[in-house]
Amino acid sequence: MAALQAFPSISEAEFAEACQALESRALDRLDGTDWLSVRWSGEDLFIKQRRRAMDSGQDGRNENPDEARSEENMDNVEDACPETLVPNRHGFDSFSIDFSVTLSPTYCVPVLWFSRQPNADEKAFSLEQVYSQLVPHTLHAPLQSVGVMGGISTAHHPISDRPTFFIHPCNTQEALSVLRSDHALTPEGYLILWLGLVGTSVGLHVPSKIFETE
Repeated sequence: MAALQAFPSISEAEFAEACQALESRALDRLDGTDWLSVRWSGEDLFIKQRRRAMDSGQDGRNENPDEARSEENMDNVEDACPETLVPNRHGFDSFSIDFSVTLSPTYCVPVLWFSRQPNADEKAFSLEQVYSQLVPHTLHAPLQSVGVMGGISTAHHPISDRPTFFIHPCNTQEALSVLRSDHALTPEGYLILWLGLVGTSVGLHVPSKIFETE
């Protein structure tokens, strides 16, 4: 895989190459992780993640899924019906979050979109719930202080056209520049670096298992 040409930007072709590479890497390595599926549609990278509902005492302090994996031994019914809140044997509810990664034509960086399908008796996923259920407590203030609206906003998804939460990409290039390595990055390496920067702000950690070799 060739090196990225214009870090911290990424081109449309490089973005497609990165998404295809991550999809292939994750193909048979998701068992035991909180990622349920990874799919490149040709326009966006779709990641479905299983989450454990936080109680009020945890206040959004999301654990690293690799460290918590042994505690999240979900029943098979959970995978069969991921949109439903299902109590596990430890007394926690679990639910799934749909993440979508698209390319911003304005900022030339990936954009992270996310949504949760409410149950029949639930209201639509609110910004308050995003912060209480997805955002680690230590990142509440930094995200809320970015711009007038905060770092998390809502807009129509560029592909589905549905109102969806997203992390605004206006500061992404600057943040990536700080993390720049002395070594050239491949498109996939760039995407993984970006996920580590942006995804973790809403609890989307890249599972270490997908980097394991046979």
